[in-house]
Amino acid sequence: MQIRKANARDEAALLKLMQALWPDAPLIELTAELRLGLRSGKMHYFLATDNTAVGFCQLSFRHDYVPGATSSPTAFLEGIYVDASLREQGVATRLVEAAASYARSKGCDELASDTEIDNNGSQHFHERIGFQEVERTVHYMKKLSRE
Repeated sequence: MQIRKANARDEAALLKLMQALWPDAPLIELTAELRLGLRSGKMHYFLATDNTAVGFCQLSFRHDYVPGATSSPTAFLEGIYVDASLREQGVATRLVEAAASYARSKGCDELASDTEIDNNGSQHFHERIGFQEVERTVHYMKKLSRE
């Protein structure tokens, strides 16, 4: 298993994995996000390969408010996915370690992440690899009439 920083040549493999992680997102939006992220250097992707791409994580550097952060920029794990057949084998941990190492090399002291409030599997994963919960929120929306 190899973990490496992805580049533009990895677009097709990354898109396939991104679709698996975010199945409700339109392909055109994922494609645009990926291309912009790679081109601008604002998103960084790490790829796990074992003859084929089997997992990825997406890293950004946030300068805005990040719950629990004490420094800026804060490295932020935007997404992580490993093919179901390879879960519980340390692939995701290695992806996060690669992202964390890259973030440290860019001067970051902290790595943040988030997950849905009911995603217990993701919460356990984060805690198992050293993340500490810092906040829980419930978001609300009210439509405003134009009258």
